[in-house]
Amino acid sequence: MISYKEALGLIAKEARPQPTHRVDRNEALGLVAAEDVIARLDVPSFDNSAMDGFALHAQKTNSVSIDNPGRFKVGHCLAAGDILESADQALAVEIMTGAKVPQGFDAVVQIEKVRTMKDSTGKTIEIEIRAPLQIGDNVRFAGEDLTAGQTIAIKGTRLHAGHIAAMAATGIHEVRVFDMPEIEIFTTGKEVSDSYHVPLKDGEIYNSNTPYLLCQFKASGIPASYAGSIGDDEQAFVDTLNVGTNARIVISSGAVSMGKWDFIPELLKKNGARIIFHGVGIKPGKPILFAVLQDGRYYFGLPGNPVSTAVGLRFFVQPLIRQLLDMAPEVFHYAELRHDFSKKGDLRNFLKARLDSDDHGQTHLTVLDGQQSFKISPLLDMNCWAILGEEKNEIRKDDSVCIAPMELFPMAF
Repeated sequence: MISYKEALGLIAKEARPQPTHRVDRNEALGLVAAEDVIARLDVPSFDNSAMDGFALHAQKTNSVSIDNPGRFKVGHCLAAGDILESADQALAVEIMTGAKVPQGFDAVVQIEKVRTMKDSTGKTIEIEIRAPLQIGDNVRFAGEDLTAGQTIAIKGTRLHAGHIAAMAATGIHEVRVFDMPEIEIFTTGKEVSDSYHVPLKDGEIYNSNTPYLLCQFKASGIPASYAGSIGDDEQAFVDTLNVGTNARIVISSGAVSMGKWDFIPELLKKNGARIIFHGVGIKPGKPILFAVLQDGRYYFGLPGNPVSTAVGLRFFVQPLIRQLLDMAPEVFHYAELRHDFSKKGDLRNFLKARLDSDDHGQTHLTVLDGQQSFKISPLLDMNCWAILGEEKNEIRKDDSVCIAPMELFPMAF
């Protein structure tokens, strides 16, 4: 049996990056950048008004005060999209939010802060101000938001809506991304039933592992399919492995422990697979198996209890996917435990937990009851995993505990 850290190292050693392709920017949400994404132009690309008001040359207002109001004739009116390259700097230019500030003008006074004089048609012909302006008042300068050559996203970044907006603003219409690895899932155990519309026979259980896996992959934008249940049929296992698919990762649940019907490890060896590890010092999920099949596909044999399957997915399959997509190692957060907690043994524990905040904005972590690996009910209340390392068995109230989100690839946590 190896440690969790050793297991992650072995997974990383076997990982080979996914192929890449170019995709329309608007289709890139949730995909992972396969190269640095660089801004092509400044945003804004020109000085523009941040307010509806009047553009002025700030220096012309230096002597203005409440006792000495300044009056400026209005020479032009600009809406967003209108262009006036230059104008007499002794004039004021009426300007709307987003309109390009004419050359030689460097400040805008809000319309609410001026007194306007209008002609008989209602057109503003003159304004009065009672305070001087400073250069840059209410002006958005070119490149103030983004600059040409600025990195929008580094290689290995999972792209969110903010990245898409920044790419659009800088004129990027395509981006190179990694192909998401396809996943194939199957289950073992003759007691497992996929016939949800049929009452269970004595000794049967409904398959909850596959729906959990499929939903987690769907939420992450990773294509996954279900190849069915093979029961305890060894030949069906071999046939399932040998079916040609586009899957990069094959996942099974069950049949990897030490029981009479736990046939997967031996059959993998007989069919040319390299078993990288089998058994990791964790709880739950200790019998987890990772192998590379003869054709290069990755194989995870997850223990059959539902929470063991969930742990295997979150803390073993997910790190492999991150490696395939050239993502940086996951950074975990910490939270203060609301209560004392004790664990037994020297295994790393992945615990069903809940993070809440109180009326003062303080966050508190609760390790939920029902930590047995067969118990699904705590999944209804949990919103994170609490991770307790091998070295510490006694955790006290207010101690900091490492936590991880339930989701495989949350945009933020």
